[in-house]
Amino acid sequence: MTDANPGSSSTSLSSVQNMDVNNLAAKLLELQEALVQSQEKNLMLTAQLRELERMARDGEDLKSELVNQGLLLSDKSRENKQLHQELGRITTLLEQKLQEVEDLRLATTELQHQLKTRESERDLLAVMLNEAENAQRRQHSEEQVQQVAKDTPGWLKAFKGKNP
Repeated sequence: MTDANPGSSSTSLSSVQNMDVNNLAAKLLELQEALVQSQEKNLMLTAQLRELERMARDGEDLKSELVNQGLLLSDKSRENKQLHQELGRITTLLEQKLQEVEDLRLATTELQHQLKTRESERDLLAVMLNEAENAQRRQHSEEQVQQVAKDTPGWLKAFKGKNP
C-alpha cells in the first residue's frame, strides 16, 4: 500500500497538522478566554466575599451594640423602678405630712376660736368688774353721805343736800 502520490500524503499530513494547530489555537484561545472570565469572576467573587465579611463584622458590631444597649436599658429600668418606689414612699410621706398640716390648721382654727371666746368672756368679766367696783364706790359714797348726815346737826342737813 504505497502512495501513488508521495507528495500528497505530506500535504494531507501537513493539512491535518495545520488543522490540529488551528484547532489547538482556537481551543487555546477559548481556554484563555474562559480563564480570563474565570479570573474576572474570581475577582468579583473575592470582592463580594470581602463585602460580605465586612457586613458580617458590622453585623457582629451591631449585635454587640444591641447587647450593650439592652444591658444599659435593663440597668435604667432597675433605676427607674427604684426611683418609682422611692417616689411612692415620698408621696406617702408627703400625704401624711399634708394630713398633719391640715390637722394642725384645724387645731389652730379651734384654738383661735377658743381664744376669741375667752377674750370676749374676759372683756365681759372686766365690764362686770368695773360695774361692780362703780356700784361699790357709789354705795360707799352714799354711806359716807349718810354718815355725814347723821353727824351733821339737824338744821345744817338742809344745806348739805345730796352732794357729798
